[in-house]
Amino acid sequence: MPHNVNTTDEEQRLNALNSYAVLDTKPEKDFDDIAELASQICEVPISSIAIMDKDRQWFKSRIGIDKSEIPREESFCNFLMNENLDSIHVENMIEHPYFSKNPYVSGDPKLAFYAGVLLIDPDGYTLGSLCVYDLQPKKLSDFQFNALKKLANQVIQLLKLRKKNSQLEENNTNLLAKYNELEQFAQVVSHDIKSPLNNIISLTHLFQQEYGKVIDSEGNEYLDYISKSSLELKNFVDAILIYYKSDTINTQEKQEINWEELLKKSIALLDSKDEYDIKFNIKSIEPFYSNKMALEQIVSNLISNSIKYNDKKNIEVLIEIQNLTSEIELSIKDNGMGIAKADFEKIFSFFTTLGKKDRFDNLGTGIGLSTVQKLVTKLNGRIELESEMGYGSTFKIFLKK
Repeated sequence: MPHNVNTTDEEQRLNALNSYAVLDTKPEKDFDDIAELASQICEVPISSIAIMDKDRQWFKSRIGIDKSEIPREESFCNFLMNENLDSIHVENMIEHPYFSKNPYVSGDPKLAFYAGVLLIDPDGYTLGSLCVYDLQPKKLSDFQFNALKKLANQVIQLLKLRKKNSQLEENNTNLLAKYNELEQFAQVVSHDIKSPLNNIISLTHLFQQEYGKVIDSEGNEYLDYISKSSLELKNFVDAILIYYKSDTINTQEKQEINWEELLKKSIALLDSKDEYDIKFNIKSIEPFYSNKMALEQIVSNLISNSIKYNDKKNIEVLIEIQNLTSEIELSIKDNGMGIAKADFEKIFSFFTTLGKKDRFDNLGTGIGLSTVQKLVTKLNGRIELESEMGYGSTFKIFLKK
């Protein structure tokens, strides 16, 4: 049967073959199962999944064959490729003008029957063949020959899957390398940028304490501006480091979450002087497993925003955890400034702010909520927002059980 495979450009065919990275790999059960199934369906003692290299035919899987490879010129598959056929069924090879001269037909052992289907990838390049053999002349039924073709297609699907997995592994390796570079960058940033900033802030405060009464009000205003700008830059650097550090959190590492312990820890860090009315309510929670570090960052960011973007004299924050049918709902509600509905999507964008100063007269970095959303996504969760200007906001995180 003729096919449209590109057999003239051998270099391109070999490049396509090499992209699957299958040559000289160890046996794999999925391929062995197909070879065995081909042998059983066709009722023959010998079968193979053969990969055609430049000068040899290498067997990815073989039943009843001792050799792991043979010279290409001795390969039956080579005939199909040269003759531009995609499959063949030879009942008695000793009677075939080409195969009768093959050493595996005229020599020992004497193969008599051969049926093969080329393995042609989606781009039209021949990678090898799925073949069955017998020591006696034989004729396959239409059902058996069609089944052999279907099995050959399954081999191609396995090769495609194998190639995709290999690419994913390579991408993961590259990502890991980038994460390592990122960690090194974070260390450099932490030392080479934050340390001078801390020095500027400290020296500015010290200068004001020592010489604040000597210089005029305009000079003190300049010093305040230097101190405030340095602090804003320091907070910005800290936020960037937290955002990119969240990439390195392996959310596949899970442990049972003690919500009360997690919430108390986050509240204590953000409200060390017990200045705000921060309460939590845990409603009938069954054991829940997730990544503790990611959840701590999510909770801390949201509570921090509830405090900073609050224009009320008495800050109130209510944290609730409740058990839904297939999810855990984490809700953080405040009585703050509120967010306009038109800005709901904008606030989760990286480096995007609404231009509002917080209660401490600082502008936001536009990084905190984007970090929250990224971590929620990594946990296979979702985030919802309810808010009314002047009355506060409620962030709801839904995490699958």
